[in-house]
Amino acid sequence: CLQSLPVRTMKMRNNTMSLTSAQIFLLSSFFITTNWAALAYAPTTISISPQETDQRCNTNLDCPHFTSCPGCVTDKSYTDIPIIHSAKLYFSSSAIQQRTINPLPPYADAYEDFYQTVVPSSVMGWRTQAKLAVQPKSTWGAGCLFGLYERKSHNIVEIPNCVVHHPQINAAVDILSKASDQVKTPAWREDSGGNGLRYVQLSVERMTGKIAMTIIWHGSNLKECQPHLSRLIKECKKLDKDRNLFHSVWCHTNESLGNAIFARGERNWHPMDGPEFVREVLPGTNVEDREGLLHFTPMAFRQGNMDGFDEIAMHVARSIPGGSRVCELYAGVGLLGLTALVHHGKSDEPLQWLRCSDENPANPRCFKRTVNTIPSEITGRISKRKAHRQNYKKKGKKGLKDQELTLEELMQGMLNEDGSDSNASPPADPRGKVSYMVASAASALHEGQALGADVLIVDPPRKGLEGEVLTQLCKPYNPKQGFTEDPLFLQGPKYATNWANDVHTIVYVSCGFDALARDCDQLLKGNAGWKLESATGYVLFPGSNHVETVAIFKRKAGRDYIY
Repeated sequence: CLQSLPVRTMKMRNNTMSLTSAQIFLLSSFFITTNWAALAYAPTTISISPQETDQRCNTNLDCPHFTSCPGCVTDKSYTDIPIIHSAKLYFSSSAIQQRTINPLPPYADAYEDFYQTVVPSSVMGWRTQAKLAVQPKSTWGAGCLFGLYERKSHNIVEIPNCVVHHPQINAAVDILSKASDQVKTPAWREDSGGNGLRYVQLSVERMTGKIAMTIIWHGSNLKECQPHLSRLIKECKKLDKDRNLFHSVWCHTNESLGNAIFARGERNWHPMDGPEFVREVLPGTNVEDREGLLHFTPMAFRQGNMDGFDEIAMHVARSIPGGSRVCELYAGVGLLGLTALVHHGKSDEPLQWLRCSDENPANPRCFKRTVNTIPSEITGRISKRKAHRQNYKKKGKKGLKDQELTLEELMQGMLNEDGSDSNASPPADPRGKVSYMVASAASALHEGQALGADVLIVDPPRKGLEGEVLTQLCKPYNPKQGFTEDPLFLQGPKYATNWANDVHTIVYVSCGFDALARDCDQLLKGNAGWKLESATGYVLFPGSNHVETVAIFKRKAGRDYIY
């Protein structure tokens, strides 16, 4: 703003600037009317414009089930919900603003400007995965009701025409309802127990519009579900003969009496029909370019609004500096990390490596399938066939045993082994450029997953970060700890190791605001030097009192200083 003023109007007197009243009025108007948060970082990280969000907020749901359904609390103004007001108050408080990288000027409205809110998808038809409870239609148990539990009760509210459901989900529920009536499928009863249909999960493969259906049956094994399960599946396929709606059918057996829909353990999962994986286009790519397909099984976590979460994934990718070394905890199938890998892989500064981890043992197969669909020049992986060809060309038919080495080649090999050759490149990390570890977040840190990482992505459950993860992140940067990417080369006792010593950027994706506020307090008030760069709220489930927050923290650490 000062640069836009005529040079002749600015005069320096005793190292102070003298401005006319008109210029002071111009400057004050600029400070008052400017949306500082949007000016600072929205154009580079958020692809949804404020105008798009306003337009979506002005669209009414007009859902016939709104008054009775417990799923939605509002059918308009989706950013005007209690949880977002709480978030705005928290991030606009002086305690937080004092610990931000670029505090807003006193003229700015911190309540409105710092915590930006976005509606990332259409407000109708956004739900591409739904879990519905099941109850018997009558006392005699002929047929099933599908819906959501009424507030403060276990009575089911049917929602056959839900407008936030993807249309294919409503179509699948209609087929299920008719099929259960036809074959008299028993539903599980809380009062009397016994075997029966308990829940259903319906997931839409957006590329094809087909439904991956998981039937949750109360029982200890597949044998206890028969013959009712086979009859239900057969009738569903019969009613679906013309539409070809179903992608696959799974059965999950759960005999626990709690509210958990799924029981732990792979032995409870039984594929019944169709392919194993549901495929989704990697955010920021398209099918034609063949830059990557995400793979999900029913055993892996999948967001209910994939269209909206694509925008969050791109926000995360744009927030990571090019050329970074990235570690992702609570990774699921690796959606956030792989999106960043592909996003920067198409630029001049690709990521150096990506390490993902999660405690679900079903995730690595999905991760590996996804990585295999990404171009090898981005992942750094070589197919088995190509590796075999290269090895064949290198060794020849007789192999290395029959080859003679010159004295020069022998000496060069010895120099490379003992590391005395200054020009030799460091040994390759056995984990490769892209790797996955099955471990909890705390265990992954202690295994050295974040050693040498510049950026840490965390997407924890609603309870927030584990205590040990917070403890490591709240440790100050230790310049005496040598830089290494492998725990084998660490010196000193392990209890004194800062397992996140080189991390200078945290990308925190939160699905529980209370836990985020608690974790944010500890990060900012500790002595690790963290400061908050930005916080953006995504209304991922329009109509509900829920917000997903992407918070970016930075500090001076490692070999590169950020601010």
